[in-house]
Amino acid sequence: MRPRLDAAAEAVLLLALLLAPWPYGAAADPARYALAALVLLGAALWATSRATVGDGLPLLAAPAAGLPALGLFQIAVGASAVPVWTAEAALLLAAMMAALVFWSERGRDRAAAGRLAGAVLAVCGAEAVFGAVQWSQAPNRIYGQATPIVTTPFGSYVNHNHFAGLIEMGIVLAAAMALGRARLRGGPTPGAVGLGALSLGLAAVHLASRSRGGLIALAAGLMAAGTLWLLAASRREGARLRVWPLALGGAIVIAFGLAVVPAGTRAHLATLFHGHDASGDYRLDVARDTLRLAATRPLLGAGLGAYADAFPPFKRAHGDVRTTHAESDVLELLAEGGLAGLALVAWLAVLLGRGLAERLRHGRNPYRKAIAVGAAGAVAALGVHSLFDFNLRLPANALVFASLLGLAGSPREVPRRIGSRALPAAAALILALLSGAAAWRASGSIGLDRALRDPDPQMRVAALDSVLARHPYLAEGYRARGLAWRELAVGRHGFAPARLEWAERDLGRAVGLRPSWGEAWADLAWTQHLRGDVASARAAMDRAARLDPTHPHIARARAEMLK
Repeated sequence: MRPRLDAAAEAVLLLALLLAPWPYGAAADPARYALAALVLLGAALWATSRATVGDGLPLLAAPAAGLPALGLFQIAVGASAVPVWTAEAALLLAAMMAALVFWSERGRDRAAAGRLAGAVLAVCGAEAVFGAVQWSQAPNRIYGQATPIVTTPFGSYVNHNHFAGLIEMGIVLAAAMALGRARLRGGPTPGAVGLGALSLGLAAVHLASRSRGGLIALAAGLMAAGTLWLLAASRREGARLRVWPLALGGAIVIAFGLAVVPAGTRAHLATLFHGHDASGDYRLDVARDTLRLAATRPLLGAGLGAYADAFPPFKRAHGDVRTTHAESDVLELLAEGGLAGLALVAWLAVLLGRGLAERLRHGRNPYRKAIAVGAAGAVAALGVHSLFDFNLRLPANALVFASLLGLAGSPREVPRRIGSRALPAAAALILALLSGAAAWRASGSIGLDRALRDPDPQMRVAALDSVLARHPYLAEGYRARGLAWRELAVGRHGFAPARLEWAERDLGRAVGLRPSWGEAWADLAWTQHLRGDVASARAAMDRAARLDPTHPHIARARAEMLK
């Protein structure tokens, strides 16, 4: 029973990893929550297998569960700026943490570790081929389509930096595995040559994406993997790896990529050394304002997943840009989770670091050790990239990162257990319920997307009625229905009072779910103004301006209302 459940869980998680990048990095809500449902289902199967034999959970499960639990605690004590978003973030975080814990256990098996590494390289290779072909034929399109949000696409990703984030993990992993295969066989073999060639090919496409942050991250990842190789080799009698061959190997990977990309791409990457530009200035401004937000709630943060609404009151520039992420996963975690979130991450890192150290110190198989080194280097690469980007907010990249992080920290010996049969049984039940909740959330996103595509306001109201009856947590749905009612209320012979009342009701529900949503408060203010409630309208518009002081449309609307 247990082997079949473990195999089924592994198959589900590998399937999730292979599918995740293709729907735009699983960035849109339908794909995001469908992916979480799949991962949580696989984790529930694995927890069930632990329960069937009375085996407890690894100690790593404690800090892993602590991160989503932090979100629930923030909601309970009123620390979250947007409780509904914090609940959704906790759901997604539970899925990623479940994948991490699963692979930290499953990765102790050499064959399973090889299958995960192979799946990561397969999806990276497929993305690289797709990205290169699409870039050569239609560089500003994804799947032959162009939309206003597709500005710098590459592969199946809307943002080229996120494509680079995925591929850089594959480059480091392939390079380390090539070295491990060569050491296992005492010299170059077809497998080692193939992995080395894959690493070079991925590097070429990675640099073709023109991601300057990706170039820094790739160099850091290769350096981290090389350092781990040296540390592992120094603990074996007679095993001496010189620094210069490893450094030369890393340099060759990057140099090959730079050599084969067009001159224009090399020139763009070289601007990395030219000081500040518009992109860099924007990131620095956002970083400073994010630190101001974090300083107001240092212990618990503003709520996991709540950054987009919690940040605007602290924003001092770039009002024409809707900042939904901090351009740094580290700063965003600090702002959303506070010191409590950082402490949980540190606890997780310590346990994983111990597992990696044990693997490198006592591991006997050079190839299995190479997989651990490559996984750790890949995690280091994306970790560096996440200092100045939000790769970990892309579910596809976060899933690969979490899986490789679990693999890197997978110890050679059986880790310390907590609980017995009852704890994994409870975990299986909770994970299954969370999987169902994620599937329900995905269906709500699909329904909302379909409803919003209807151009007729009356039909849009009817469609939203059906969606919101089943999914009453969708603030965006209430706002859209409120605006549709307001549109229907404005006629040639004046306003329809009942429809304006319904519009105000729905917009009130929207700001009830998202109390810091400046745009929805401005919509509510105009609706109240149309109803003749001047005092309430001005109060709502003043609140909108306080919540989002740099928003140009809110500023203009407020000035017009106060005339």
